[in-house]
Amino acid sequence: MIKLLSFFARFYTPGKFILFLKTTGKKVHFLPKLLTIFYCMQDQDTPKFMKLILMGAIGYVILPFDFVPDVIAGVGWLDDAAVLAAAMHFAGAYIKPEHWEKTNRILPFCRRSS
Repeated sequence: MIKLLSFFARFYTPGKFILFLKTTGKKVHFLPKLLTIFYCMQDQDTPKFMKLILMGAIGYVILPFDFVPDVIAGVGWLDDAAVLAAAMHFAGAYIKPEHWEKTNRILPFCRRSS
């Protein structure tokens, strides 16, 4: 499990994440949750192991070539959504209201949907 997380975490960099948000983010319905776990990962109170999980989840989502390639219309984002849902579940205790507030400042049209 740690090796798999580490593998996907290496695809995460702040630059790649910003590029993903600029190019693909508008098309992704789970963007608010993705930003929320990003803010949780940046929080100094989040344990290192949880940061690895969140970094791995973000890395998996921004990687275009995963188990179900994102270019497949209709189903390409399903595996990404599942990975993100699992990360939200594991990180639930560490996601603070302020993480949702930061997301809502960036994406004012979204509402908390935990």
